[in-house]
Amino acid sequence: MADRATIRVAVPQGWARGVLAGVEAAFAGWGLITVFTMIAYLTLRSNSWMNDTTPRDALGLGGDLWAAVIGGTSVVGDVHYRAIPTLMGALLVVLVRILLRTTAGYPRSAALFAVPGFLLTSWLLAGASGIHSHWWTGTIGGVLIPLIGSVWFVASGYSRDHEAPSMQHWISGGLKLGGLSVVVLAAASFVASVIALVAGWSRMAGILELLGASSAVDTSFIVGGQALFAPTIMAWVASWWSGAGFLTATDSLHSPMVVGSGPIPPIPLLGAVPQTAPGMWVLLAPIALGIGLGFVAARWFRREHLLHQTAQGVLASLITASVTALWMWSATMSMGSVRLALMGPRVGWATLALVLEIALPALIIALATHPTTRALLGEGAGRVRNEGEALRRRAAERASRVGAAASTMDEAWAEASDPAEVGDTEASADEAGAEDLEAVADGGRSGREARGDQRNRRR
Repeated sequence: MADRATIRVAVPQGWARGVLAGVEAAFAGWGLITVFTMIAYLTLRSNSWMNDTTPRDALGLGGDLWAAVIGGTSVVGDVHYRAIPTLMGALLVVLVRILLRTTAGYPRSAALFAVPGFLLTSWLLAGASGIHSHWWTGTIGGVLIPLIGSVWFVASGYSRDHEAPSMQHWISGGLKLGGLSVVVLAAASFVASVIALVAGWSRMAGILELLGASSAVDTSFIVGGQALFAPTIMAWVASWWSGAGFLTATDSLHSPMVVGSGPIPPIPLLGAVPQTAPGMWVLLAPIALGIGLGFVAARWFRREHLLHQTAQGVLASLITASVTALWMWSATMSMGSVRLALMGPRVGWATLALVLEIALPALIIALATHPTTRALLGEGAGRVRNEGEALRRRAAERASRVGAAASTMDEAWAEASDPAEVGDTEASADEAGAEDLEAVADGGRSGREARGDQRNRRR
C-alpha cells in the first residue's frame, strides 16, 4: 500500500522575533502617549478647570488616546468620538519597520508575525488603561499598522533581490514607483498645507484666542496636539485639490467649486479652510504631478518589454490607490453627533479622483514614450504613408488613362468633322451607286437573253 501524501505546516524560523517586534512597537507607542499625557497633566493641573482631574484620569486619557491612535472609538454620554492622530500612526509604522530588521536573516514570512503581536498587545493596553474607549474598535488599526510595516519590510527586501528573474523586475519597479508616487503626493500636499496655513494664519489665531489659552504652555500643548494630525490635514488638502473636497460637517462641503456656509468647529487648524471657490482649474496641479511622474517612470523605471512596463505601471497604480484610500480613511473623524458625526475627505471620490489625475497620466506617459510603442507607431505611420502613396499612384494612373481615352475620342471627332474626308466619302458613295446601276442593267440584259434562248428551243 502506497503512502498517502501529507501536507506539513511548519512555523517559519524567526517567527518569535516578528512577534516580539510587534509587541515592542505597541508598548513603545503606548508609553509615548502615556508619558505625553502625564506631562500635560502635571503642567496644566494648576488651572481651575482641572481641579477635579486626578492622575488616574490622566492615565485613562492616555489609554483613550492610545485607542484613538489605532483607530478606536471612545463613547462619552452616548456620543461616539473618533479622531486618529495620524502622525503617531505613521511613526508606529516606521517603528515596526525598524524593529523587524532583527528578522532579516530569516524567511520573509516571519515578519508577518508582527501583526498578531502588535494587535494582541494593543487590545490589552487599550482595555486595561482606557476609560471611555472600546478596545475592540481599534482592531482595524491594530492590524493595519503592523501589516503596513511588515509589507514595507518584505517589499524592500524583494526590491534588493538582484537574483530575481528579469521578467520579475517589474514587480520591484512597480513597488518603487508606487512608493515614489505616494511620497510625491504627500510632499505636494505638505507644501499646499503650508500655503493654506500661512493664508489662514489670522483666522487660526482668532480661534486660538477663543479657546482661552492663558499661557505659552497652554498654547504649546494645543499646537502640539494639532501637530499629531499633520497627515490628516495633508489628506484634507489633497482631497480638496483633487476636486472631491472634504467635509467640516455633514452639511458643509469644501471643494474648488463649493464653499461650505455652515460654522466650523472651534479647532484652530480649521481656520485654514479655504474661504473661496477658485474653480476646477485647481485640478491642473495633480494632473501636472501625474505627467511629471510619467516622465520619471519613462526615464528611470523603463522595462525592456512593453508588457512588463504595463504590468509595472498597473502595480504602481494599485499601490497608489490602496495607500491613498487608507490615508483618506484615516483622515476621517467623528467629533460629535448630528453635524459633526462625519468630518474629513469623501474617501471613495477622493481616491478615484487622485488615481485618475496622478496614476493614470503617469501610466499613459510611460507607455506612450516606450520604444516599442514608438516603433509600432512608426511602423503604422509608414504603412499609412505607403498606402497613401499607392493610392496617389493609382489615382494618377487612372487619371492618365482617362486623359488618353479622352484624347483618342477627340482625334476621332476631329477626323469625322474634316471637310476633305467628307467629300471623299460622298464621291465613293456616288461611284458605288453607279456601279450598282450598271450591275442592274447587266442583270436585265442577261434575263432577256435567257428568255430568247428558251423560245428558240421550243421551235
